[in-house]
Amino acid sequence: MTEVDQYINENKILIVDGKALLFRAYFAQSYSSRRVEDATPTNAIYGLLHYLFDAVNTCNPTHDICCWDMGSKTFRSDLYTNYM
Repeated sequence: MTEVDQYINENKILIVDGKALLFRAYFAQSYSSRRVEDATPTNAIYGLLHYLFDAVNTCNPTHDICCWDMGSKTFRSDLYTNYM
């Protein structure tokens, strides 16, 4: 068994698409009830952290990675022209 094989067998990595999860959280959570004092909605970050910690507690990974597609064209851009 190689060193890489041993590492893979001993570790479990959770990879999360942060932007997709944040987008989902924004629309899945009620933004009228989750706001800070100046009325800024916090539902997206609350939902993202809730979903992320739920996945960590369910999967019990040894490593967590949250990736973000920053400012480049993705398949979402093809599906919805107003996607940012």
